[in-house]
Amino acid sequence: MKWMIFNLTIGLTSSFFFEVHAQTPQTSAKVEFAGQRESVTDWGNLPIESFLSFKEWKEESDIRDQVPEWEKIVRERNHKEIVGRVYQCFGICRVDRGESFFNSTYRTGLYEGDEIQTVGDSYAWIFLNDGTMVRVSPQSSITFNEFNVGSKENFINARVNAGNILWLSRSENTFEETDVRETDVTFFPYSEYESLPVTEKRQYIEDDLIQLVEKTNTDINHYKNLNEKVEANNKMTKGKPTYAFIVMPNSTLMGISPNVEVVALVGGKTFLKKRSSTTLGLTKKEEIPNDLFLQMRGYDNKTLSSVQEDQWIAVEEKGRSYAQAEDVRWLNVGEFITKRIPSIMLGREIFLEKYSEFSFREKYDPVVLARKDGYRLWGAMTSKESEKKSDLELRLEFLKEYFRRVETTNLLASSRFKLRLEERGEKALTMDYGNYFFINALDRYYRAGEELRDKTGDKETGEVLNSTTKLLWKKMNGIR
Repeated sequence: MKWMIFNLTIGLTSSFFFEVHAQTPQTSAKVEFAGQRESVTDWGNLPIESFLSFKEWKEESDIRDQVPEWEKIVRERNHKEIVGRVYQCFGICRVDRGESFFNSTYRTGLYEGDEIQTVGDSYAWIFLNDGTMVRVSPQSSITFNEFNVGSKENFINARVNAGNILWLSRSENTFEETDVRETDVTFFPYSEYESLPVTEKRQYIEDDLIQLVEKTNTDINHYKNLNEKVEANNKMTKGKPTYAFIVMPNSTLMGISPNVEVVALVGGKTFLKKRSSTTLGLTKKEEIPNDLFLQMRGYDNKTLSSVQEDQWIAVEEKGRSYAQAEDVRWLNVGEFITKRIPSIMLGREIFLEKYSEFSFREKYDPVVLARKDGYRLWGAMTSKESEKKSDLELRLEFLKEYFRRVETTNLLASSRFKLRLEERGEKALTMDYGNYFFINALDRYYRAGEELRDKTGDKETGEVLNSTTKLLWKKMNGIR
């Protein structure tokens, strides 16, 4: 089977263009992608005058005659692959697709180029095909530019447009089993019923009624179910990593399977923090070998800096420098909401089993991947030095250069516009970090009620007393 690599130009919803290197088998049979339309005409957005012009039709026809496979190229250029699905939405989670928009719900499919934004005091959890979970806080926006299935690695390209975004890549590691309740209860009850914790049932024993109000093992059992599901899905994923390319207005993050929280303030600084395996609550404490790299802005700046774990970093407004963030009290409060999220992690494993088998095959048939699953097949991210660079490597090199230049230009234009407003005595509207990113989630966490439990016991004898462990005993004796 022969192969053909061709370059296309695809326009995204953010009105910029970039080059795509796609790998498609060249066979005598016509290859159609799953979900692909038969017609290449965009009937909903036709320019009437040019479409009915015989002169323009003749000119286009002459050009097409010189490219026999023009229809195949146009069809593949217009084909949008599914990036993932909305796992849960609280409030209004708006999806902008092309010139239209709609409100998403449970399992809404997200395609390449889709932008999702939370309107007002809304939240969203998004599942990506490789198992990555993305949390979108209120008044935040993220665009998923592309999801590519590679022979050895998957690849995701996204842009954090504004607000607070949490990016959690899937790990094949299990979680520590704890009896402390989860923190992100805003989305309860989940539409994915199987991801909810199952309350431990106890028999009614007349001689021991106090045991009915004792703390159960519900939380620990929930983590046990999660770990069993992770280990079962590991047989499918087989350690296949994902390279994430996350663009922000004044910097870019890139690396294999990152776990990072980003706060991008329009017209202001960007804050980011890479979470360690300890912070994530994973059982293995060794450092993740794959580094997360930060690329700054500037037309000549090609340097990549390694991001340290568990440390808030502040990138200055123009994207030319960064430093350790100084006042991170509110950032830490917002981070607390997603400290323990076993239900979300279990939901990820359920979705992974349902929708992501195609992302983790050991061997790929490009024709089957296209016809059955609707995806192009890309090469390996890392190839031997003696070999020619794969299309996915070339893609990454292009994106590094492209976004650095485009975003630098955007920052310069924004700076000039802001200066002109100040000269006219006007103030540019900028985005500030505030508790609106997390206040509703925090309020719901405390309203859900936190069980008081003090295991310190009597300081002199060390004995565990009823006053510290028995909730019913406390209520009977007026202790709150």
